[in-house]
Amino acid sequence: MTDQNHGGDPDGRQNQADLIAAIATATGPGAVSVVRLSGFGADKALAQVFVAHLDPAKNPRAMVYGQLVHPQSKELIDRVLAVYFPAPHSFTGEDSAEIFGHGGSTVPRLILEAVLAAGARLANPGEFTQRAFLNDRLSLDQAEAVADLVAAQSEAEAALAVRHLEGTLSAKIKPVIDQTVDLQAELVAILDFEEDWDDDQRDRIIASLGRVYGKIFDLAEKGKNLRVFRDGLRIVLTGLPNAGKSSLFNALLGRDRALVSPRPGTTRDYLEAMVSWDGLRVELVDTAGLGSESGAESGAGSGDELEGLGQALALRELKDADVIVRLRSITQPGPDQAPQTWDGEKILTVWSKTDLAPGPLPQNSLGVSALTGEGLDALKQSVLKKVGLVKGLKPEIVPNLRQRIALEAALERIGQARQALLDRLPPDIAALEVSLALESLNRITGRVLTDDILSQVFEKFCLGK
Repeated sequence: MTDQNHGGDPDGRQNQADLIAAIATATGPGAVSVVRLSGFGADKALAQVFVAHLDPAKNPRAMVYGQLVHPQSKELIDRVLAVYFPAPHSFTGEDSAEIFGHGGSTVPRLILEAVLAAGARLANPGEFTQRAFLNDRLSLDQAEAVADLVAAQSEAEAALAVRHLEGTLSAKIKPVIDQTVDLQAELVAILDFEEDWDDDQRDRIIASLGRVYGKIFDLAEKGKNLRVFRDGLRIVLTGLPNAGKSSLFNALLGRDRALVSPRPGTTRDYLEAMVSWDGLRVELVDTAGLGSESGAESGAGSGDELEGLGQALALRELKDADVIVRLRSITQPGPDQAPQTWDGEKILTVWSKTDLAPGPLPQNSLGVSALTGEGLDALKQSVLKKVGLVKGLKPEIVPNLRQRIALEAALERIGQARQALLDRLPPDIAALEVSLALESLNRITGRVLTDDILSQVFEKFCLGK
């Protein structure tokens, strides 16, 4: 366990590592591709492959037009734009260059091969961002935000990643870290003069620990309660056969994805599709109809073997749902109790086929018609309310799983420190717990760093990022 100092050299230039290169854009049909270089000798490697009237290294941060050639054969590969970024004013904090050539699969590969022949090595996944972190260009949580932004599948995920990239999480964590440092310093000072330790000091530190505990708890809870802004919302439609699940599935998607038939049991396997609700990624799942409570419990329906297998798959999907929309057809009155194994907190009961209703719906109930679209907006808002969301909510921060684990570890340590003082145990016990809490908090921004943390964060990056 080490407390890392990632600072640069006294003259302002960052520590230069070996030269790396990678294609930074997706391969395949496209107008433009980008090959990135970073590290010691980026200017010399660029000079070997780039021929132009202007030298990019002498015209930093300016696009220069020229020819890209192989360093040995001097054969023309492409006409490109190149730009050079001297350290520390680059993404990685190192001498860097970017080459903008034509897209496709072949040309970017040939440009990369030319750069590798000029002395670079192929970058590891996420190595550019990792170097940016190690050179103090980004905190660790900002580096994670880069990966989140690239992987974003919805407007909500992209917006959250941008906020984290701008440092909102670091800004929330830093005051908590500073207060924890002050507490640690105060407790350590007390150890030198323990004979003067009195109740007033104890009570004041207990109160301070309580305030820090509350702030960490709030940050950790945001990671739990607003998780859908990172992971999306998974909604599973269930109910009796012919309850209208597939029709509602199609209506929510706005297109015909599932087969619909008056004959019960049309859906045997489950269907998945993604849709956006106010920028939030929503995964809809249409499942096979479940029969009676006993049949649903066992996963075996009253029909053939395929029906039983379909119901077993449906039960599996229900366990992974954020919200279970349990449909009851207005044309199928009678008892329809959810099995005891279902998580009642997830269930939202909805009357379907309300266009066929002979009269008003039961009081305080929710109804939809896939045919007319009546009730669809109300259903969406009820689903969001079920997971604690309101329309238009844009959270500043949502800690990811790694960050939340660190927050929860810090929370436990602060709680232990406070309890130790309440139990009138020696102050060195509280001091140790606060020190461990501080270590967990510093893991979030990367001030405390291990090889395991680096691997966990950067292994999910793509090449060239």
